[in-house]
Amino acid sequence: MRRSAIALVLLVFAGGCDSGPDGPGDITGALKTPGASVGAAVLEVVGGGVQGFSGAGGTKVFWAQQNDPTIHRVVVVGSGGGDLQFQVSVEDRSKRAPRVTVINLVDTGNRSIPVSQEYKVKFSY
Repeated sequence: MRRSAIALVLLVFAGGCDSGPDGPGDITGALKTPGASVGAAVLEVVGGGVQGFSGAGGTKVFWAQQNDPTIHRVVVVGSGGGDLQFQVSVEDRSKRAPRVTVINLVDTGNRSIPVSQEYKVKFSY
């Protein structure tokens, strides 16, 4: 009887757990930097189900879909130093987040920053 009660509690608990967000909505991307203040970034965003982009945290975003509908060129311009944040509107938030390649960077004085593997975009829901 005790095992049955424990199994029932575990079943109820597991049934009440949410696997995370799903359906259409926005995910937030943030360009993580190794310390240098980034003023703007040019990104290539690749993924199915991407519907658009918008600014977040004081940034402005400009974007264009490429010939392949899964590829987008995105320019994120910050209002000051710190992480550059942006929103990606997607068809289904339960799908894999888009892949991002950093193409070009400038600092807050509009001077070129060498792109390295240390500059990455992290997504959160």
